[in-house]
Amino acid sequence: MTSAFDHLLAAGTAVVSDIFDTMGITPPVLDTNLKKVNYPVAHFAGPAYTIDGHAERWTRGGDRAKLAAIDAMPSGVVALWSSNDAQGVCCFGDLLATAMQARGCTGIVVDGGVRDVAFLRQCSMPVVARYWTPAQGIGRWRVTASQAPISVRGALEPWITVEPGDIVVSDVDGVIIIPASLSAKVIDVATQWASAETTAREEIRQGLPLLTALEKYGHL
Repeated sequence: MTSAFDHLLAAGTAVVSDIFDTMGITPPVLDTNLKKVNYPVAHFAGPAYTIDGHAERWTRGGDRAKLAAIDAMPSGVVALWSSNDAQGVCCFGDLLATAMQARGCTGIVVDGGVRDVAFLRQCSMPVVARYWTPAQGIGRWRVTASQAPISVRGALEPWITVEPGDIVVSDVDGVIIIPASLSAKVIDVATQWASAETTAREEIRQGLPLLTALEKYGHL
């Protein structure tokens, strides 16, 4: 059975971005410096499971809040990590990625660092991150909240606020957020536009002038 997320992936992030433009809303595209860690195309969509953290010095024990956040992660979510511009340290590595994969995480977007990239590149779970580094976060960066609003770097705006349950869509063009309050409308329009674009593309291939196509379809 085709899900709403399948429809969004079929339409693509470019179509979703254009829909926001027609609504008079700046498209919530995440920073273009985010990179695919383990797939040429990180192709996934799902509700955001948000994890927030900050750089700070601490000396005792592991990051229990980070472990608890992963233990509570339900299946089918996209784990969205905000490092709040932490530099040079990772949010997680191979063991925690294994735990997220075991819990059925659909994909991971890290506005920050990861490590153990050789392992991550063998995972079936796609990962997008800002950078990779050998330096662990323990003692340098820690999780401060999960399933709470977070701020991540944007492409068109400095920061984008993401709420738990907002939809994260990732494909070859990048990553975009769909606020939960707008998801029904965006999904409906994306489904219509994807169908129209398929027809328009074929007609253009057969020689339909672009200005005629614009008049016919209203969007190119």
